[in-house]
Amino acid sequence: MSDWSLTSLRHKYLTFPTLLRSIPVGVVLAAGILATSWTHDLLSDHYDMVVHTYEAIDTTKDVLIALDDAETGQRGYLVSGDKRYLAPYEKAMERLHLLQNDLMTRISDNSGQVARVKALDTLIEKKLEELKHSISLYDDVGADAARTNEIGYMAVGTMDRIREIIGEITVTEHTLLDTRHAEVEADEFRIRVVAIIVGLASFLTRAGVEMYLARRYRLIRS
Repeated sequence: MSDWSLTSLRHKYLTFPTLLRSIPVGVVLAAGILATSWTHDLLSDHYDMVVHTYEAIDTTKDVLIALDDAETGQRGYLVSGDKRYLAPYEKAMERLHLLQNDLMTRISDNSGQVARVKALDTLIEKKLEELKHSISLYDDVGADAARTNEIGYMAVGTMDRIREIIGEITVTEHTLLDTRHAEVEADEFRIRVVAIIVGLASFLTRAGVEMYLARRYRLIRS
């Protein structure tokens, strides 16, 4: 009968050569797994930031589009008196507040961008009040009063200032995007280097162990 006792198994399988082959290689592989996991986590974090930056840029574009829609709808109403033109204006008004909150959330990790978005929010509220006031004048006083009022608002240049700030926010996000793309590329390079080092270390460790065991065996035989 075969001897399956713990002592027999230990003497048969947990020999010095077996342990010498397994432990160093296992340590190298474990270190490689930890290093690879760390670099993959870094890559994931930096990739998320790239996506996050793209989303912030897209949101600034959406804010400007919504403002243009609101302004276009309001002017269409002032020119024609047709309330159907107020539909895109009203939809844009609803959408803008959601976009403003979304934009603030996306740039909340950057104090400079937070200051710009707060300034943008103030100007947006001012612009929306201007649009609303002209519509009220049209309804209460008449088209001429509303159009004269609108010309005055155009001279103030609120929308021009909004575009300037959105441009500043977008430029800053594009700068961040370049930095974060570079971080992702560095992480990908780091992963490749770690893989090469782990493979090479594993090979050299195993080769060193085999050379040591062969030399030891020769010494025992001699």
